[in-house]
Amino acid sequence: MNSPMDTAEDSPQRLAKKPKVHNNKPTDIPMEDISDSKREILTLFTNYRNTLDAHYDQRERVIKCSRDITALSKKIVFSLLRITQVTNPESVFRDAEKQHAQVLDLFRKISVELQGSNSLKYNRQATPGIQEYIEAIGLWTFLQDGQLISKEQVLERLSVGAGPLVSVTDEDYILGISDLPGEVNRYCINAIGKGDREAVKKCLAFLRLMKEGVNLLLCGGYVRDLDKKVAVLD
Repeated sequence: MNSPMDTAEDSPQRLAKKPKVHNNKPTDIPMEDISDSKREILTLFTNYRNTLDAHYDQRERVIKCSRDITALSKKIVFSLLRITQVTNPESVFRDAEKQHAQVLDLFRKISVELQGSNSLKYNRQATPGIQEYIEAIGLWTFLQDGQLISKEQVLERLSVGAGPLVSVTDEDYILGISDLPGEVNRYCINAIGKGDREAVKKCLAFLRLMKEGVNLLLCGGYVRDLDKKVAVLD
């Protein structure tokens, strides 16, 4: 008769073999132990690996900086929307100016990664921050002048020294201002609460002009994600 200990030792759990673990990590092969042809191939693929690593590292830096620009641009929007709650609107613009200086510092940082052809190569990663920035200064321009900010004005606000810190494509500009109606609506709702009829009329006229312009863009050609962004105008 088998003892309980013998039965436990002979159980399937005890007898089952442990799965083999394959180590797929690349190992460094001494260069002197391989032939010239293999050495050339190994060197070639090592260069490929280093190039891809550099690309992904740069891409991640652009994404992180773009997120920081997005977050700080949203703070500018929140500051500007306080304009209906204060007696001195200039104080709101002064606060926004301080935050704008911080955004420009971030654009200086990201501009290093977007030199030359990289501005197009990493545009998909940089454009969320650029669009959010355009939305923020677009609301700023509307509150001050009652006008839609132009692409030239955007580049002017981004200019430090010789020229703009980053390039702004037509698509960046269009998608940036297409987010503006949502913030104008929020300002309009706040103005209604304060009984400011003139501000409401200004918002209504602005949004109608925006709707006309967006309809022309939708009929004239394809702009990625534009139809999703302008639903607030319907």
